[in-house]
Amino acid sequence: MTSAVTNRPRDCLGCRIVGAAGLIGIGAYLANVAWKNKTFAGRVTFSTISLAFVTLGVQRYKQEFPFEKKTENT
Repeated sequence: MTSAVTNRPRDCLGCRIVGAAGLIGIGAYLANVAWKNKTFAGRVTFSTISLAFVTLGVQRYKQEFPFEKKTENT
């Protein structure tokens, strides 16, 4: 017997949009923090982390690694 929970898609478009928006939002916040930072090392550090979060957000939306779906061969 299969239930409605097991039949629904695991990674729907709405889930991807919300997840990507969250990650990109974190990246935007960190970019703002980097812009306001007074030291060069702080700017570089926060800019790098910001870029990483924005990249993860785009990958989440496009379902690329590390968010790709694994298919089972049955």
